Amino acid sequence: MHIAARGAGGARLVTAAARAEESMEGVQSTRIGVIMAGGVGERFWPVSRPDRPKQLLPLGPSSRTLLEDTVYRVGGLVDRERLTVITSRELRDPIVASGIPLAHEQIIAEPMRRDTMGAVAWITAHVLGRMGVSPEEAVLAIVPADQYVGDVETFRVDLRTALAAAEQLDALVTVGITPTRPETGYGYIEVADERVEAPGVPGAIRLRPVERFREKPNAETAEEFFASGRYLWNGGMFFWRVSTFMRELRHVDPEIAELIERMAGALSEGDEAQAEQLFSELPKLSVDYALMEHARRVLVVRARFPWDDVGAWDAWRRVVECDGSGNAAYGRPLLIDCEECSVYNEPGQDEMFVAVVGMERVIVAVTHDGLLVAPLDRAQQVREVVRQLADHRNGGGGEG
Repeated sequence: MHIAARGAGGARLVTAAARAEESMEGVQSTRIGVIMAGGVGERFWPVSRPDRPKQLLPLGPSSRTLLEDTVYRVGGLVDRERLTVITSRELRDPIVASGIPLAHEQIIAEPMRRDTMGAVAWITAHVLGRMGVSPEEAVLAIVPADQYVGDVETFRVDLRTALAAAEQLDALVTVGITPTRPETGYGYIEVADERVEAPGVPGAIRLRPVERFREKPNAETAEEFFASGRYLWNGGMFFWRVSTFMRELRHVDPEIAELIERMAGALSEGDEAQAEQLFSELPKLSVDYALMEHARRVLVVRARFPWDDVGAWDAWRRVVECDGSGNAAYGRPLLIDCEECSVYNEPGQDEMFVAVVGMERVIVAVTHDGLLVAPLDRAQQVREVVRQLADHRNGGGGEG
């Protein structure tokens, strides 16, 4: 059930928000930052591999990896000791070795891949079972590790609005990005017209009830979404009190809620094996599909910061500085009479001289053991290279 068929639902949320603000007065908050860093990023082959997916690559305008950038951004919102990275078992050691400024115990590995709902379930079980914070007190800020954000201070201001709304309004909160083009590669959030009356929430003027979540559209529908002004890109960021999350999850999927409670109990008793066995019973679902699309109380903050999910080589051009001909380059390649190309020379000019001449809108990515050349508009198909390599190596091949 979408609270969303929220037309009237939006009005109900506005009224309920006022009651919720009163009910949450006096409740203490412990903010916990959660960075989801389990993605494999198949579309950046040959630079990304199973032990070095895109969040461990310097794909933004700085020399830091996307994960390092995320730790820096979120570190300005929560106490550093309350910042956690949730990842896969395969990536935990590479992330520890990457040198991010977190203690080893702050990097938590899921027992197996269960999509974003699994990651949220596992970290929630850890909060309830091991962190010594009550579900009423714990407020989670959950963000992906592999996104580009162009204005850190505005990011923090907007996320403080989301956190305050989660703390004061007893709702699930997300952040939506104002579209800059009719994008078919992102999910969308339809926003209700009603404003949320929340005088205690800084920046509440940007807060709206969610009408409904929409899957990635086709080109025609994306044009309609873009023209209407009622839709935001879904940035995959979530904010809530754990007590609110568990209440809504019990309403939507009581079986997952019970598994989280049982995992928390096992972790509190030091029974990691039992917790992992319970985790294996979770379905493989996204947070959006498992919860957000069906929850009764969902709000969205309209973000004001530049954003990109850096999903493939064509996106990389959008987030780094290009030359006067629109070319993005890394590792000092030589480009002659090229336009709108993405050229990534990982070894660097001193080890491998890479030259591209007279090309338009192509990807050239070079490593010590791989070379990719492809039209820019077929960047999404790079994942097929990864899959065919895996088939060739009997399942032991690399992922991008």
